[in-house]
Parts: sequence; C-alpha cells; structure tokens
Amino acid sequence: MAPMNRALALTAVLLALCVSAHGAVFTYAGPFANSGVIPDNDPIGLTDAHAISGLASSISDVVLTVHLSGSFITDLSGYIRLGNLTGSPTVDLSPTLALGSGDFTLDLAAFNSLNPNNTWTIFFADTVPAGENSLTSWSLNITAVPEPVNTALIVLGALAVAAKLISRWRKAALAPAVTAETSR
Repeated sequence: MAPMNRALALTAVLLALCVSAHGAVFTYAGPFANSGVIPDNDPIGLTDAHAISGLASSISDVVLTVHLSGSFITDLSGYIRLGNLTGSPTVDLSPTLALGSGDFTLDLAAFNSLNPNNTWTIFFADTVPAGENSLTSWSLNITAVPEPVNTALIVLGALAVAAKLISRWRKAALAPAVTAETSR
C-alpha cells in the first residue's frame, strides 16, 4: 500500500474511532425504599437515585423506560432529574402519567448534549386519596459521544500524522530523480 493511501486509511480509522457513540443501559429493579410502594395521598412520594459514571461526556440520546403497578396511575405526578443541585435539568413525567399507563417509554431529548455522568433521580408522588401504586423498575438507555473538542484534537492529530507521511513519501519519490540528474 502506498504511503499516501496508508495515511488516508489511518486518518479514516482515527476519525471513525473518535466520533463513535457509546451506549449503555442502566436498569434498576429495586430494592426500592418502601418496597417501591408510592405512598397514597402523600406529596413526599417515592424517590430513587443512582449515580452513573464511565460514559462519554455528552448525551446524544437517552430513553427512559418505567414500569409501575397499580390501578391508579393517573393519581401520580413525577419527574426525572439529572444531578442533585438546585436548577438541575428535570423532565416532568406527569403528562405521560396522566395517560394512565403504568408502562411507558420516553425519549428524554431535553438531556441531549449534557454530561450523563451524574446522579439520576426519579420521583413519583400520589397526592389523591384512594388507591396505591408501586414502582416496579426503571431504566435509562444512554448513548453518549465524546466532546467535540476532543474529537477536533484527534482529527487534527490524525491530519498532522497524515501530512508527515505524505511529506516523507514525496521526498522518497523525488530522491531517485535527483540522484539520476546529479550523476550525469
């Protein structure tokens, strides 16, 4: 393989490696506080939080799947939050709960481009008397990609390597011609 083709192949491989997305599914099926029972007619509700780490630093897609049991799902309100600080990004689950299905999946596009390596908290409250519901399980399917700055640095490094290889190839290709002219 010619040096120029090798340089281009190396650049293509490096580009493919640096922009690849990495995904992971995190499933939580208990044990939950209060055995997963969401207290009836109680605004304190049920909270479940888990720290996630080891993913790339920018979310490109995140999907939440929730499984609740009980026949009073419409009594519930809830949210999912990324981080534990005041002002941490939150998605309201109440509109989905109002539909009455205990099993649902949501694309959480509001979290795209945020760093997934943090504490994720899900919360449910039942503020209407009568009936009881329970959290059976929940999961996050997170796809994360490296930061664009890291990608740019890798691309620039690959281009520098390619330029050096091309330069060496050109010098090697010109060397026999120069030698032939000087020997006349």
